[in-house]
Amino acid sequence: MSRRGVVLIRLVLALLPALAAAPAQAWVLTLTAGPKQLFLMVGAGTASANNATINTVSVSVPVASLGNGSALAMTSDSSQALSPYDSYPVCNPPAQVYVGGSYRQPNATTGSASATLQVSTPASLTSGADTIPISQISWTSTANGNATADIPAGTFNGGTLPLANIARNTFVENCFSYSYANAAVVPAGTFTGRATFTLSVP
Repeated sequence: MSRRGVVLIRLVLALLPALAAAPAQAWVLTLTAGPKQLFLMVGAGTASANNATINTVSVSVPVASLGNGSALAMTSDSSQALSPYDSYPVCNPPAQVYVGGSYRQPNATTGSASATLQVSTPASLTSGADTIPISQISWTSTANGNATADIPAGTFNGGTLPLANIARNTFVENCFSYSYANAAVVPAGTFTGRATFTLSVP
């Protein structure tokens, strides 16, 4: 079985400033054993529900700094600050996007020992015929209240990237702060692509 979540990535090459990301930290929570359940939430949503919202992270690149190699923080249209697990204010939107999931089994020996969280992306962000490699987008992973990122920081690779294993009867949540490397001069446009997160067990 598996669960999916999607983030739309958008770069707008214009004259608008980017906003700075806020610092944060991470959480791993123990669940009481119970009926089988796999839950994944990326961006805005509610606990134990099918959430159809697709949030967008974006940045507007000032013309004067286009392609100068100075990374630019991206912001999200997600307002998800609270954990769906216990309503703790885990993230700091709009600089951060909530990413969390859980894997529950009836006891400590049922099913796989862990669920696998991964993210898949296209090779490039596109604007008509123009492209930017998706590897120009990276993230840090933190959350308010703890110093260890349990879903690691990383960079999109234009394929499927393993992120973390979520142990049986555990809930893991972090907040991603995205940035654009701004390492190349590209034509003006709105460049988009989707990052699809999947949590699955055999």
